[in-house]
Amino acid sequence: MEQNANPFQLLDKDLQKWIYRKGWRDLLPIQKASVGPILKSCDDIIISASTASGKTEAAFLPAITAIQAKKEHKGIQILYISPLKALINDQFRRLDEMTAGMNLKVTPWHGDVSANRKEQILNNPQGIVLTTPESLESMLINHVSWLKDAIKNLSYIIIDEFHAFIGTARGYQLQSQLHRIENLIGRSVVRIGISATFSEAEGVISHLRPNSNKHCEVICQKGSGQDNLAVQIRGYTLLSKETGEINEDKPLDTSMLPQEFETLSADIFRLLRGSTNLVFCNSRFYTEAVAGVLQKFSEKLHVPNEFFPHHGSLSKDMRESLEFRLQEGKFPTTAICTATLELGIDISNVQSIAQIDPPTTVASLRQRLGRSGRRDHMAVLRLFIPEYTGLKMPLCSMLAENTVLSVAMINLLLKRWYEPPYKHEYAFSTLMQQTLSVIASFGSVSAQSLYKLLCKTGPFSLCTPKIYGELLYSLGKKDLIVQLNDGTLTLGLAGERMVSDWGFYASFKTPDEYTIEAENKRIGTVPLTKPLEIEDVFLFAGRAWKVVYINEERKIIGVKNTTQAAEPLMLYGGSGQIHNTIREEMYNIYINKEIPSFLNKQAKANLEKGLICFKQLGLDKHHIISGPKGLAIFPWKGDRILRTVMLLLKKESIKATIWGSHLELGFTSIDSLKIAIFNILDRSEIKETDLVSKIKGLNIEKYDEYISDELKRLSYAHSRLDLDGALDFLDLLYKELSNNPPPNVNITWEQKES
Repeated sequence: MEQNANPFQLLDKDLQKWIYRKGWRDLLPIQKASVGPILKSCDDIIISASTASGKTEAAFLPAITAIQAKKEHKGIQILYISPLKALINDQFRRLDEMTAGMNLKVTPWHGDVSANRKEQILNNPQGIVLTTPESLESMLINHVSWLKDAIKNLSYIIIDEFHAFIGTARGYQLQSQLHRIENLIGRSVVRIGISATFSEAEGVISHLRPNSNKHCEVICQKGSGQDNLAVQIRGYTLLSKETGEINEDKPLDTSMLPQEFETLSADIFRLLRGSTNLVFCNSRFYTEAVAGVLQKFSEKLHVPNEFFPHHGSLSKDMRESLEFRLQEGKFPTTAICTATLELGIDISNVQSIAQIDPPTTVASLRQRLGRSGRRDHMAVLRLFIPEYTGLKMPLCSMLAENTVLSVAMINLLLKRWYEPPYKHEYAFSTLMQQTLSVIASFGSVSAQSLYKLLCKTGPFSLCTPKIYGELLYSLGKKDLIVQLNDGTLTLGLAGERMVSDWGFYASFKTPDEYTIEAENKRIGTVPLTKPLEIEDVFLFAGRAWKVVYINEERKIIGVKNTTQAAEPLMLYGGSGQIHNTIREEMYNIYINKEIPSFLNKQAKANLEKGLICFKQLGLDKHHIISGPKGLAIFPWKGDRILRTVMLLLKKESIKATIWGSHLELGFTSIDSLKIAIFNILDRSEIKETDLVSKIKGLNIEKYDEYISDELKRLSYAHSRLDLDGALDFLDLLYKELSNNPPPNVNITWEQKES
């Protein structure tokens, strides 16, 4: 390779012609920076940039150039892995256009691809294959001999949306799969991770190729999508019920929809109609609620509807129809969505991003924001943040925590701080899946070989031989594996049944879902969280439906259209763990009485009330308050520390409940709390696993029911607790209680029941 050569001139001539046809005047900065390192084909590479920066082309243009320059073109040369089938379909269209006229085959391989197309690649493996971790798992189990031969000339493994895999079950599954692939062909393959921007490179690198010293080059975009950002937080007040019962599983009661919630929806309608936008919600319930109200507005005004829901329970046809409408860009379209559109398909004309309720993480907010402000256009972000009011209010509402949390996340976003990657976990559920998968691939495998492949040299390096032995023992007790006379392990009857089920290929847990059918046409699926009866009416896909029959055995809900008023089914979403840095930023906002300019009038009023309450409660001087309802502790730390403090106090027979940023202790006295903290701090040794010895409901991941309680507690303690952080806070709190006990406050708050 010529030094100081123009990166464009280093690309394959056919690719240069394609770039000219696209009308590009030049390669984008991230693309220029990637050409040289990828053409060298030696180090792993992470390409990190904001959405729409051209980072996918940054990987493929030099990778295709490199394989076209080789003499040997047999077999699969590039393996592309994506978390979403929709993204694979999108990339296939782009790559098919990019390689037109080149002797290079591009093949998608996932659950929706026809058997005929898969048969073609099985008969003649070549070029580029686009797949998901689930389909890759199927290849490793059902076509391992073919795969070994097909990928013997593999040059690159490209992982798109790499940040979406970090710290997840699918991420550990993918790490294991890539290690197994390299073990299969007996050599290392260059891994290229395409990622959103991040604030800590080391952690990201360790997830691309764990337990390895192989060098990884990080290519980062200079600047970010937040350099040109218009942001506004719009505030609202929602009346809570007399009970004050508000929880994270049910963030919005349907009784609010006709009145207070309509104001929020009306603003979305007024501000976003006539343009293309993405409105993100933290739950499928919100998604259906907002879309339903907005569609009614359109009907009332006799204007075409532009607002459509998009979430995982909708049918594939419905999702893809909306995705096509967004990509086509002929009509103004606003998608009301969960995280389903946070990644994936390229939407070139998104004018703005909206978020209802605070986002779960700063990284998630960054990723969502990256869907707007393409190339040289300004990114527009609006947060619609309700606060609850009423006769009875929880402390978090009195302190306007939704608003303060949103301001904290915006502040950190502007500082380019994002949550660092999760530390490596035991991931026993995924390790179990991979153990069965390897055995299924080869028929029988020794325990020593399994440990060496998956743990010693693989991604599950936290697992010692003793711990892995305990896992194998658990699998044996469940008849998932059996030991043969020669000492090797093979699948038991239960294991064979499990592996032969198509659902085995996915490492993540999926709930039992009911299919919704109207006139024998499937319109979507729902994880039922409340009983349904015949004649019940609910809102789904933006329309009202009446239940006409329920088939429990086949899990089908038959419906018909209705004009009756309807409310959405309770379709729960997930949430991330709040990081220490976010809670510390919230505390700084309270202390400094920061009123940012990006708040509208109501959001400003909500924040000001929260700041006044913070002062009245004495939280500027104390980490604990004492009121008519008992004690409340405010560590201003992340969820892991809060959870650990709660468990430590419970060990001392003090019932503590987490709510928002604080813990509520009921009618515990200050003296009792001091004694409990003294006992905790006086112990010479406390183990995290001791804190979870009595915790039930630890079947969190897909295969946890097959894992022993001891191993599940070990995993939970490692990933969900922070003992050192909790002890540091309790030490601070003890000194505070000894030297500066909190005064009693007269404010009564609605307390969450233990």
